[in-house]
Amino acid sequence: MKKLAAGLVLLLVLAGAFPSLGITAQKDDVAVSSFSVIINYDLSVESMVAHGKYDWKDDGITSENFPTTRKDKANLVLELVYFDQALTSKEVLKELDKRGLRPAEFHELLAFGVKYPEEQRKYIIVALSSVWQLLDGFSGSLYLFVNGDKRILGLDYFEYLHNSKWGTSCRFAAVRK
Repeated sequence: MKKLAAGLVLLLVLAGAFPSLGITAQKDDVAVSSFSVIINYDLSVESMVAHGKYDWKDDGITSENFPTTRKDKANLVLELVYFDQALTSKEVLKELDKRGLRPAEFHELLAFGVKYPEEQRKYIIVALSSVWQLLDGFSGSLYLFVNGDKRILGLDYFEYLHNSKWGTSCRFAAVRK
């Protein structure tokens, strides 16, 4: 009976029934880690940033610059997608779409940062759906990373130049369509 129960638990884990465990699946050159997150779309960006207890945040990360039309709460599985090659933002969006995923929005990334604060110490986590026009005319995407031991919530170029690519240290936050 114990073997049957252990086998059932293993099957459920492999099937993704426990997304909050950070289960990782790999196919070809892509790895995906899944995390369960409750998002409250009614909270302001400023409130969510405060809950995340970041050591530093970009001044451009405000409710004014990142408005949302979503309301209420949602329980989602946020997937961190890793590509073993450097890709442009447009290439990442195309690859996510091929896999039935949409890029995470800022509320989703911020809720992830609150629940899983140590994940950004492992790699850079980018939300390509959260884009804001920077002062220099380029667009910036929201991302989580560390600098030394400081947790950072920043904006980085969505497309700086036509050839700019996200490095292989990045994970792209996404949600099933």
